[in-house]
Amino acid sequence: MIIFFSFLILTLLTLSFRHTRALSLARNAPEWILDGSGLLVQGIAVPALQAGLVYGLFNIFAPAAKAILNVSWPVAFLLNFVLIDYIYYWNHRALHSRALWDTHAVHHTPEVMDVFITSRNTLWTPLLIIYMWANGAFLFLLRDPYPFLLSASITAALDLWRHTSFAPEPGNFIHRAMALLLITPNEHTWHHSNDRAERNFGANLSLWDRLHGTYYSPQSRPERLGIPSPLNLKQKLLFPFRHRRPGLEL
Repeated sequence: MIIFFSFLILTLLTLSFRHTRALSLARNAPEWILDGSGLLVQGIAVPALQAGLVYGLFNIFAPAAKAILNVSWPVAFLLNFVLIDYIYYWNHRALHSRALWDTHAVHHTPEVMDVFITSRNTLWTPLLIIYMWANGAFLFLLRDPYPFLLSASITAALDLWRHTSFAPEPGNFIHRAMALLLITPNEHTWHHSNDRAERNFGANLSLWDRLHGTYYSPQSRPERLGIPSPLNLKQKLLFPFRHRRPGLEL
């Protein structure tokens, strides 16, 4: 419900303001298909695979491990919000390497930031992202998985917000305070810029980018978003193997 209401609120906000509404509605039909299919995969197919495939495989091959982790509520929450977040940081950097860039490049094609582009991806790209497997695994392994699932829901809600333009002005006090802890839309917008995609790989926490020298948060917003793609809609959805961007290395 956290994810659904976050998406609903951000959608209403996007359509309520003239500027954000105009930018969002300016996308063409292939872009709507790309964004809509990505949201459906992320909202329906991925949870089904986590609960069915991953949970089911553990149940078949490691039944004795069911509910083996008996940890406190805060620890279960932080397993997702901190530990999996750090693994995702490296996972995301790997997707920007030459070997895997094609599988992730579609996510960097939007020229505008809004809630609808959050899950713009080649349809099978979620299989390469740690959340797909970790959430299903911990659902099986934790005796009480609810704090972990709450954290996963908050992470997903932050992901929706991070892809919008609803954020404090870069460099003001509120932004600086938030950015001490979180990757805000300001930092993630630079990750989607035409020339700074090798910065700000974190999902929840800004700590990992600061720690590994990939943090970038100037007191401005990028002039140009999106990396041009030579692919047609079918290729973007299923066969994204002609999209090379030199210089994005792990």
